[in-house]
Amino acid sequence: MSILIADSGSTKTEWCQVTPDSQRKIITEGLNPYYHTPGSIKDVLSKSLVPELSKEKVEAIYFYGAGCDSPEKDTIVHEALAGVFSDANLEVHHDLLGAAQACFLDDTGIACILGTGSNSCLYDGREIIEHIPSLAFILGDEGSAGWFGKKLINAYFRKELPKDLEEKLEAEYNMSLNYIMLKAYGESQKSRFVGSYASFLGDHSDHPFVRKMLKNGFKEFVVRVVKKYTNAQNHKISFVGSVAYAHQDLIKEILKEEGLSLGIFIKKPMDRLIEFHTQKGD
Repeated sequence: MSILIADSGSTKTEWCQVTPDSQRKIITEGLNPYYHTPGSIKDVLSKSLVPELSKEKVEAIYFYGAGCDSPEKDTIVHEALAGVFSDANLEVHHDLLGAAQACFLDDTGIACILGTGSNSCLYDGREIIEHIPSLAFILGDEGSAGWFGKKLINAYFRKELPKDLEEKLEAEYNMSLNYIMLKAYGESQKSRFVGSYASFLGDHSDHPFVRKMLKNGFKEFVVRVVKKYTNAQNHKISFVGSVAYAHQDLIKEILKEEGLSLGIFIKKPMDRLIEFHTQKGD
């Protein structure tokens, strides 16, 4: 017998099949129900996941996914999983709950996701008790790759980048206006495309202009989101995601300036989710 844990973002899904004596990790594409149907998710499961699983029967699946934020969206994923794993016990949760469990296990705190998008919540050791909406790519997502990519592209076309950065950006990325407009407004997953430009900031984080842009973005997330939680100053603040992990020194600096307590940084929540479920005897 085995359990299957999934941490699914818009870009990719990390799976881990856990048996009493082994762990098998598998990567498939992201399975966000805002961009997928039950049929397309089932197709990914059948072609990319099932062939990679070991022979042990899957008795339970714990799926944590971006976009699983309402009963109707949960149902899309649940229906697809049930179509492939008909005998398994299924739980579908928002990736935010997975992030909180990974950050704090059974303790309390404010969990933050900073990856392609951003999100956060106040967690009481069992469930999310307070949530300030991220407002997603168009209206919010402060501190995320999508937010920073948008700021970088905007600064380029507004002639605000220093000349050295402008030349490096042109050498490393396609900065054709027609290309960017087509991809940014014509693609189904706009945040993923725009967010891909944020890697440039990570590669040049020592540049004063880039450092200022990064600090402004993370500070906006901390001040406008994290500090708005009830008694935020009394909770540890922990972070999940590639963006937070890459820039943790800068985030630590901002938390200290704002009088907030640091928890931990986790690049990928999977190992902690395995600990969470196995320590409970799941």
